[in-house]
Amino acid sequence: MSLSKVIWKCRKGIREIDILLSRYTKEVYPNLSIDEQKIFSEFLDQDTFEILDVLVNNKTFNKKFIKIVEALKTLN
Repeated sequence: MSLSKVIWKCRKGIREIDILLSRYTKEVYPNLSIDEQKIFSEFLDQDTFEILDVLVNNKTFNKKFIKIVEALKTLN
């Protein structure tokens, strides 16, 4: 998936989440393998409030997203 499409998918409607996902996309995404990029794309398909719960409230999530969640938490 092109970088511009990924950046578009980062628009979730909650400013803080949008900024965090966009920052991850610019700083980390280009260095990921193709498989990891696909997993990130799947992560972006999650509901906005599910992503928020995972990042803020430590809600349980699919373990294939663990690297992404850990990286997003360190970007704060």
